[in-house]
Amino acid sequence: MAPNKTGLEAAIVIVPDSSISGAAYKPLAKVLQSRSTMRLWVAVLESTPTSLLFPLKFNGACKQLLNAGFEGDKVFLAGHGLGGHRASSYGHSIFHKNRLDGVLLFSSFLSGSYRLNNYPYPVLTISGDLDGITRVTRMVDAFEELEEDLILTPTQKYTTPVIVMEGMNYGQFASGTLPPAVAGYDLKPEISQKDAYDAIANYTNAFMLYVRDTNVSEATSMLEEGYSKTQSILQPLSQVKALDDNEEYVSHWTNTAQQLIVNLLDTSLVEFDNTEETPSQPKSFRFRKPHQSDMLKINSSTEVYFPNTDGTKIPQSPLQLKATMTNQRAIKTLLPSAPFGAPATCQDINQDAFTLAFSKSSATAKARYQSKGRPIKFLQDVKVTSKNNWNQYGDLKLNYNITGLFVQASRYISTKPSGRDDDCTLLSPFRAMEWIYVDSLKNTKEQTYTNNT
Repeated sequence: MAPNKTGLEAAIVIVPDSSISGAAYKPLAKVLQSRSTMRLWVAVLESTPTSLLFPLKFNGACKQLLNAGFEGDKVFLAGHGLGGHRASSYGHSIFHKNRLDGVLLFSSFLSGSYRLNNYPYPVLTISGDLDGITRVTRMVDAFEELEEDLILTPTQKYTTPVIVMEGMNYGQFASGTLPPAVAGYDLKPEISQKDAYDAIANYTNAFMLYVRDTNVSEATSMLEEGYSKTQSILQPLSQVKALDDNEEYVSHWTNTAQQLIVNLLDTSLVEFDNTEETPSQPKSFRFRKPHQSDMLKINSSTEVYFPNTDGTKIPQSPLQLKATMTNQRAIKTLLPSAPFGAPATCQDINQDAFTLAFSKSSATAKARYQSKGRPIKFLQDVKVTSKNNWNQYGDLKLNYNITGLFVQASRYISTKPSGRDDDCTLLSPFRAMEWIYVDSLKNTKEQTYTNNT
């Protein structure tokens, strides 16, 4: 597509999502051209090439641009969804022969071992917060990576920006009737197609201007705005995610659960401590009295189970927290005169996880959930009779269907006089938050599935 402007030239090659035709991106291409202050050329591939054919198709698009009158020797490469993954991989390959100005990932992200701070080209990562394919919970990871990088390299705010646009979904990067593979998972947008195109174009063109060292002040202002808005959208998610996914390897939510299980009314007498573990690591001992201290230290351990996939259509938060805790009876033997309340059930604790997640959610997310979201329901605990059975089969059951999310924990309490275990399969507050932000807003039959570990 030839531009109708004069001035500095730039070009962009757009790779479609694997289930969407290239023609569906031509309306976006026209808006990118019209809103750009550069003389922007655009080529749109007809479909998503395989990794093997990508160099051939990319070279063909570049040749098409040159034949049409483009005089530059570098282009920006953009991709939507799987097209973005193809584009990001191509940026690392040797086949482009240094013909890239930068990479733009529309509702996509750097996958695998690629990282923002060592990617060979400037890269824009951009999506909507109502994206049902590349979930906002996945964008949290990309934005946290950027925030960490900014400590040492502040200019990455402009060279590797991560932007989430409010009210926009996955399909709004394209146009027309979308295939079931997209429509069946996507969320309903809250902004018009025109507003979506304008937002995409504003951030895309700001990124390209900065990379081309043109109108830098205008570009940085727009990218600063995008960073600030994205930080506001993602901060609640990031805070709750850190309860169980952090560099300390501590499940703070399990610490809360342990307090509820023991229900010691005067917690100044004890200290709660947790360690996250993998299934191959041995369990920590439950509690100990530290030397030179009268304080009882109650230890718990947690196995955090994450989805074993880099895909984005399924939830990104932990499948379950398998928490090994100490029962109230064992603590009473050590603190016989201390006041205790009734111990919580796993069901109670999982209900509290949802209550916490909702309280930490943004006002926008709360309003969406209350007006459109399906409910979450907590069923009575399944009681497991042996530790071995709990270890092997005692998983948290998360049943998703058209009516809501049904959560059921497995609980093991040691009945031996010397037994100390009171173990629960817990709902991660981040999984509850992902239900509020994403899954509860899906209401089509295509979203009915059961997700057990």
